[in-house]
Amino acid sequence: MTQAQLGSGTFRPREISLLETGLREPVSGAIQLLSERLTSRSTLDGHRGVEATPLFLELSARQAEDERDYAAASALAGTAAEAALAAGDPHTWWGMTYLAARCLCTLHAYRECIGKASLLSSHPLAADPGLHAQAETLLATAYQGTGELDRAIAHARTAVEGVPATGGAVFLEACEALVSALAEAGRLDEAWSYCRTFVLPLLETGVDRQTKGKALWAAGNVAFRRGDVYTGLLHHRAAAALLQPGTDVELWARFNSATAAMRLAAGIHDDETLACIEHAEAAMSVVGLYGPERLEPAHSRGLWLDLNGEHLRAVGMLSDVYAHRDELSPQDSGELALHLGLALAHTGRPDAGSACLVDSEQSFRSAGARDRAAHAAALAHELAAG
Repeated sequence: MTQAQLGSGTFRPREISLLETGLREPVSGAIQLLSERLTSRSTLDGHRGVEATPLFLELSARQAEDERDYAAASALAGTAAEAALAAGDPHTWWGMTYLAARCLCTLHAYRECIGKASLLSSHPLAADPGLHAQAETLLATAYQGTGELDRAIAHARTAVEGVPATGGAVFLEACEALVSALAEAGRLDEAWSYCRTFVLPLLETGVDRQTKGKALWAAGNVAFRRGDVYTGLLHHRAAAALLQPGTDVELWARFNSATAAMRLAAGIHDDETLACIEHAEAAMSVVGLYGPERLEPAHSRGLWLDLNGEHLRAVGMLSDVYAHRDELSPQDSGELALHLGLALAHTGRPDAGSACLVDSEQSFRSAGARDRAAHAAALAHELAAG
């Protein structure tokens, strides 16, 4: 079918082209209408039984991912991988297994993701440095999600060391995973060294806007954690200019949420920080995110309220998030417990605040974030001492 035939008076060819290339999100009802037209045409042309082919399953999985139905995308990709294996097509098996694992990671099904990513890492096709780096980077991300920071660092380091620095986006993503895990573990000097040596210089080599934005985001996070607020703001603002909602609204939501959290942790609770929270909330209401992502803006808003002197409202909001802390990684749970503990102390409830700070210390310690654990313990001691 031509673009004009598919549009059939409802959509102009140019609009169909924008949908096909992913430059425009479909309006309400467009997917159903276009699917009916395509299905009708396929039936008329006699294309029956196509649902069983690896190609149909692969396209269906990618379509589900584009529509952010990650559970369906993972299931379809797994079925496509099995069909490709039966057909003797290892390359499609690898690609579909990787897609399934990546979707599982997005859904925070980290253990299942680790299982699939481990298969990829040990597969003969992983003799290719780029493919091996992708699998190891995914393992690093999943292990960071489970709070096993030492394992995350080990896999990310394997990814970085296994692919040449000329590897473009694959190498940069491996570096981002490594600096993120190092920063979470409190190894900030080492994380910043990777940023200065690899991440920031590579941004001048012609990488695409989105890859560059994500790298600047990662470098800004490390700068904030090191206490270099000026550099953190500089990199995050540069990233904001590159990561736009019209390109990827879900990534934009994640970025604004993370930026707000970093700014608040640095004590910046101005209108720009509030705008980041509001951007994240608005974007997430559109795309819908899973588990921790939907809790992060509420966590940030609660902290923003506490820093602006609205302690009772802050306790209420943070307590609501705290009730779902089992959905968070240990390190994120530790941050939440720390902020709730301080908010409770500000409302004149030191005993409840101390209990949260003890919980914070334990969460950080279980993740291997020793510096943060020591910080929480020191705060608990100060509170207990009045």
